[in-house]
Amino acid sequence: MDVLTYLQQMVDLASEGELQGIWFWASCYMLVVCLYSTYFQVQTRFWASTVGKIQNLGLKKLSHSNDLSEQQFRGNALYSYNVNGQTYEGTRISPWVFVTNHNAKGILLKQQAGIDMPTKDTVVVYYNPSKPKKIFLLKANKFGIVVTVFTAVAPFLSYVGRFHA
Repeated sequence: MDVLTYLQQMVDLASEGELQGIWFWASCYMLVVCLYSTYFQVQTRFWASTVGKIQNLGLKKLSHSNDLSEQQFRGNALYSYNVNGQTYEGTRISPWVFVTNHNAKGILLKQQAGIDMPTKDTVVVYYNPSKPKKIFLLKANKFGIVVTVFTAVAPFLSYVGRFHA
């Protein structure tokens, strides 16, 4: 069976609500999204860095419920940095925006603990040399890249194991 015939068969199965077709296309989606993410993460590991001035670093409460389990938080930062004589402001901590509840806000604090702060008022800012407005305080680590690659291929491996073993 050629590739185009197989793809058409998977379209037909998915449109009929069959597990094999849905699993195949979900696996394709995960592969594309996660491989793009991997590419981006690897790129950020080679971005340039500069030292910026931190104005704010902490957590932002997104909801104001009195019920602690319904309160939501995300990381919050404001910093300025200079690239080639031009001053920029940034708010991004990492490429991934985490939102969590009150009980798990320690995850956000742990993430922020990984930020490189040479002094209490300064922070290392990683920026795209060709687009200095694209910045993060955390660059992708090897473990995160490995997890993303695994997340890309795991659905396909399970698909092949289930339907072609």
